[in-house]
Amino acid sequence: MGDKHTPDAELEKVPFVDEVLEELRGKYKLAVVTNTSVSKEEDIRKALRTVKLVEYFDAVVTSVDVGHEKPDERIFRVALKRLGVKPAEVVMVGNRIKTDILGANRLGIKTVYFKWNNRYPEEIESTVEKPNCTINSIKELLEVLPCL
Repeated sequence: MGDKHTPDAELEKVPFVDEVLEELRGKYKLAVVTNTSVSKEEDIRKALRTVKLVEYFDAVVTSVDVGHEKPDERIFRVALKRLGVKPAEVVMVGNRIKTDILGANRLGIKTVYFKWNNRYPEEIESTVEKPNCTINSIKELLEVLPCL
């Protein structure tokens, strides 16, 4: 789900997301950390409920609620606190180099760049923007997580 979604927006699930989240549930704490223009946590939870994914997430953190957008470390720190984990214990899966990967890398969080479409045609311009790995299907996450 992207930055502009509101509860009534048309939502699109990433292929295979249900089976991957089912596999991860119980093994990992999962959070959504999202930059939003107007949506708050309850709005994102409603959208996740609509696509039957809400039960997989232990935390939902929005930039509107926190007052800071990714890559600002403060939004990541809120998520870490809610999950009760340290940066070295976390893997950020994101589809934006300049927000998801950069912000997580700055905190020492391992990163997976999820390039499942060309919506954000970004280039890696520095070492701090380089993810630990890149995947093109969410199914690949199950293969790379044990290696991180």
